[in-house]
Amino acid sequence: MEQPSGTVNRAALATAGLVLLSAGIWSATAGASVADRMPGWWPKADADAVWVSAGRLAELRDTTWWVPAVAAATTLAALLCLLWAASRIGGGTRPRVALTSRGAVLRTRALADLLTRRTSAVPGVAHSRVAVRARRGRLYVRAHVRLTADTAPNGVLLTLAALMEEARAAAAPCRVLTHVRISSRSQGTAHVR
Repeated sequence: MEQPSGTVNRAALATAGLVLLSAGIWSATAGASVADRMPGWWPKADADAVWVSAGRLAELRDTTWWVPAVAAATTLAALLCLLWAASRIGGGTRPRVALTSRGAVLRTRALADLLTRRTSAVPGVAHSRVAVRARRGRLYVRAHVRLTADTAPNGVLLTLAALMEEARAAAAPCRVLTHVRISSRSQGTAHVR
């Protein structure tokens, strides 16, 4: 199943491409030699026409809202484009990693979900969250595990180490680097002053 962000990106690019292609074709048909060959329903563009005349542009500049509105719209469009480009770069994150089996791939999201479920099922774990990132043939696993108030971390840590070893075996030939953060819930006892 395709991720929603990929669908949105393709739809946005297709829409922008169609708009720009239509505008380019319309502008290209403004010349007299091409305009005569276009079908009757095609909108005619005058070769000498301008979108905004010099007089109209001077009137717009004299109004108080025109310059700030154009500056704000341009800045907003540039920021949105930069944010979109930054989200596409993603810091070197690759959602899939090739495994030793021919054609086998490992989705980092699937591994993160599996490790989250497995660590949450460990006795004494109140909550867990696991993130997996892939970069240059390595998997980076970051786990945050919150223990219940009466659980000793030693036993949980041994179980988590075994789970991470299973992840290393599953992700071979990739090298798996793990970072586990363990915290505990406070007992919530009232303090007397």
